[in-house]
Amino acid sequence: MSQPRSIFSRELLPASLAIFSTAALASFESLGVAAALPDIATDLGNVALLPWVVTSYLLTSSLATVLAGPFIDSLGVNRMFRISVAIFTATGFGIAFAPSMEILIVLRLLQGLGGGLILATGTAAVSLVFPGHLVSRAFAANSAVWGVMGVAGPAVAAAMLTFLSWHWIFYVNLPLGALALYAGWKAMPGPYGEASGRFDAIGMLLLAAITVATLMAVEALDVVSFAWLAVAVLAVVLYVRHARRHSSPIVRLSHIIPQPYRGLAVSAALLLTGTMAMSTYIPLYVRAGLEGSPALTAWSVLPLTVGWTLGSIGSSRMGDRMSESRIILTGFLIGLPSLSLSWAAITFDFPLFVKYLFFLTSGSGTGMVTNAALTMLRSFAESSQVGRVVSAHLFARNQGFTFGSAIGGAVLLLVVTMHLGDLGLVRELISSPEGAGPAGAAEAVRSGFATTVATGVGIGLIGLVAALRMRHFLTERRVALRGEDGRRL
Repeated sequence: MSQPRSIFSRELLPASLAIFSTAALASFESLGVAAALPDIATDLGNVALLPWVVTSYLLTSSLATVLAGPFIDSLGVNRMFRISVAIFTATGFGIAFAPSMEILIVLRLLQGLGGGLILATGTAAVSLVFPGHLVSRAFAANSAVWGVMGVAGPAVAAAMLTFLSWHWIFYVNLPLGALALYAGWKAMPGPYGEASGRFDAIGMLLLAAITVATLMAVEALDVVSFAWLAVAVLAVVLYVRHARRHSSPIVRLSHIIPQPYRGLAVSAALLLTGTMAMSTYIPLYVRAGLEGSPALTAWSVLPLTVGWTLGSIGSSRMGDRMSESRIILTGFLIGLPSLSLSWAAITFDFPLFVKYLFFLTSGSGTGMVTNAALTMLRSFAESSQVGRVVSAHLFARNQGFTFGSAIGGAVLLLVVTMHLGDLGLVRELISSPEGAGPAGAAEAVRSGFATTVATGVGIGLIGLVAALRMRHFLTERRVALRGEDGRRL
């Protein structure tokens, strides 16, 4: 029987539509919320909680990716797809009616649960549905959906924010979610691997403690941070002991600690941390730091998103002649200098189009790294363990999304507070006509954002070290470790 030549071949088309439609749903939500942050702050107030609009979602999303792994293997992608899309759609629609910042954040926590399940389910589906020679193409196509939404999403979001309100960013969850469920209701595969056995509730609680404690350690950046960091370290030690004794831990140590799993997880997570520290607050920088219009703010997320897509597509093409580990290093060598140039452009007030160019190339490097890491991961994972392996990797990566957003917001707000002494001035600036904000507020936001980007560069450099160590490990074992097509890893 001949192998399908395209991810849109007749036998693969239903699953492709289901996977890519859920990616479109999640990507519009992500882009729309980022663009709507200034309007949400103006409407609901409590600017100090603004980073948690993004961080709360990423927190539960990260935990949900781990939760999904055993259930994907035992229940099948089809059931998990239906559950995840239903949760995401219902909670997203409910956010539109949130009367306060606190309630909105609670609902974002619930929506993050659905978002994490969607991410893990869709990623596992790519690894299980598509043959080896199409896996990288499928991951790149998934990123291309984000790129398309990066073009269409800001236009739609700008129209909603200009002529309607931020609530419409969440109203659209209902029709988009219904379409995604219709496309994928019968298209996804059933159980593929082993039964998960007894659910590891203790392990899940310890992973939650690790995530929350680390998040709180970077959220405030004060003396209390050291206490939270100690809690996080203790939780890590307890989880390692627990995982060694449990017959079926929620994350198996063999899927996260040995090379190359460790190198893939750490390098991708740290580059994502550095990138997210910048990208999450680009709209706030444009609106409050540059005093841009709502439409310009909505479009500000486009360059990095498009760059990410181009990097993912480029990674899939480079894989025909280059090993995944080399693609990962190439991505770092593009992404980190671009982050550094972004800092310089922000600090020395380069023209906006120059900043956007560096945002684009920064996203390109990150897209190359994340796509190549997922493709390489499939080379080591047994089909019966794909759910767990993918979930363990995505959990580590999602720490990058979560902590990038958290530490970026903490650094930005810390610098702004040092400049102004009152975060309320930022809210006043956001709601003021262009160029009519309180004195010093815009400069404080610009300074805070530049410091945030510099922090991201430092974190990304540590990720490069992890990628180099993984590459060295693979070079030493180049005969033993090969991909499905025989290329050296």
